[in-house]
Amino acid sequence: MRKIFKFTIAPLLATILIISTTGIALAQPQDQWPEKRAALLTRVADILNIDQQKLEGAFKQALQEQLEEAFNQRLNELITAGTVTQQQADQLKAWLKSKPDIPAVGPRQIKRLIEEGKITQEQADALKAWQESRPDIPKIQPPKGKRLVEEGILTQEQVDAYKSWFESRPDLPKVGPRNMKRLLEEGMITQEQASQFQSWLKSRPEDAPGTLLKVRQFQAQKAKENRDALMTRVASILGIDKQKLIDAFEQAQGEMRGQALDAKLQELVRQGVLTQQQANAYKAWIQSRPDVPRLPLLP
Repeated sequence: MRKIFKFTIAPLLATILIISTTGIALAQPQDQWPEKRAALLTRVADILNIDQQKLEGAFKQALQEQLEEAFNQRLNELITAGTVTQQQADQLKAWLKSKPDIPAVGPRQIKRLIEEGKITQEQADALKAWQESRPDIPKIQPPKGKRLVEEGILTQEQVDAYKSWFESRPDLPKVGPRNMKRLLEEGMITQEQASQFQSWLKSRPEDAPGTLLKVRQFQAQKAKENRDALMTRVASILGIDKQKLIDAFEQAQGEMRGQALDAKLQELVRQGVLTQQQANAYKAWIQSRPDVPRLPLLP
């Protein structure tokens, strides 16, 4: 069962889900995210002829509303099931509302943002203090695979088999198939540890035919539903037609992709990797792609 849980969708993870599935690159956890996000919104606002801050505010409001709706729904489920009390739910809500108004990013990104002068050390310390003040409440995300079982995509037996396999993973943090060779060369892990990890990978449960494709189709459908809901709400807040908003983002993204492609191809030409003729041919091929939705990856 190959990495099935990479595609599971938990209601409580609404922030990640909503943001990562809008299809408009509003919040990708990448090093250049702030710059790309700002450039995208600037261009969209220009296309729509509206104030950029107004556009940003509409998305922030819509995302917050969707987050709160999903979060409250999950908390109500847990209260009904007796997993958490109303008091614990209220404590968690209060904690979330007290979050400092800075991106909740990882330590490396925090360091970079400080170095670039985009946040202060005081802000970083405030975020860390907030994270450490989280109420001592059990994890409230649904069990991995629950949604997939409910949708009939996986059986409970498949989920249990994958869970048992995952829990048997050797205690080697930050090790994966792609970086194992490098970690060995750098002396970060031993050959014995690498062999243990490889043996664990080979013991992975087998997928039932078509399972991975079904999971990806489920993910794509949920992504579309969240994107549509988000765009509908943002358009309503802005008082504009939803399709007009979608078209503006598609136009802006197309322009940015074209600019990024041109920059990359010219860099390869300067390095002598490609000739200008080859770069032009590759760009023409990219531009000739049929205007059809992206197809799901096959197993």
